[in-house]
Amino acid sequence: MMMFEKDNSLYEKALEWVRRKGYSTVKVNIDTEDFEKPTSFSQPGEEDMVVTPDLTALMRGNKCYFEIALKSDDKQSLITRWKLLDRLASMKEGKFYLFTPHGHRAFTSRLINQYDINAIVVNL
Repeated sequence: MMMFEKDNSLYEKALEWVRRKGYSTVKVNIDTEDFEKPTSFSQPGEEDMVVTPDLTALMRGNKCYFEIALKSDDKQSLITRWKLLDRLASMKEGKFYLFTPHGHRAFTSRLINQYDINAIVVNL
């Protein structure tokens, strides 16, 4: 069983990228007093599947969603999560970004191509 953890250094790198690109109203899904947490979403009837984006931010008033993409054996839950965030971004006229740490890009690219997920892959 492959389990990779999203650690604070990954969030810091993602945050640095978002700030460098000039996003505003940044929300981060980590326990810190510096940032608000992003809104969580659940599908009706699937309350056990709650999705909270890793980061959200605004660019020219459009909401963008950011996720740190790590390899996982549970591909189905990643696909469901990414499809939801992709849909939310397009509804808010924003974009959906997947940050890929070293060694996770090919896995991420394969999934978004295979399942037609509209995401911009960014190397972390």
